[in-house]
Amino acid sequence: MSEYVLTKDDVIEARQFDDAIALCGAPIEDHDGGAGTIWRYVAAGEDGEPTGRTYGIPYRCLVPKDIGGLLVAGRCLSATHDAHASARSIAQCLSYGHAAGAAAALSIATGTGLKEIDVDVLRARLVADGALL
Repeated sequence: MSEYVLTKDDVIEARQFDDAIALCGAPIEDHDGGAGTIWRYVAAGEDGEPTGRTYGIPYRCLVPKDIGGLLVAGRCLSATHDAHASARSIAQCLSYGHAAGAAAALSIATGTGLKEIDVDVLRARLVADGALL
């Protein structure tokens, strides 16, 4: 478990976070035990259709609670089953890897632990690299 666990409500309500290191607009794609797929769209309109909105992925989802000097990325991010069914897409996973690598470099450059790095500096670096936040 990480410092923050992304939830279904975070996804459905298109929540934004001050420490977001990536954005995701993928729907929750829940495979219902062979009976079909249940789709829930981010900030869906009254008709249940997509609105094009996104939610943020907090840096804290990459930072394990009880292990120092480690970040998780890709499909290992901390999320509930429902949230993971949205946040697991390959494009987002690439963004988590980008953020984890940039955070590790920032940690080394500043002599700061991964839990203590300045997330605003990390976000600025990601934006400078072309990330959309």
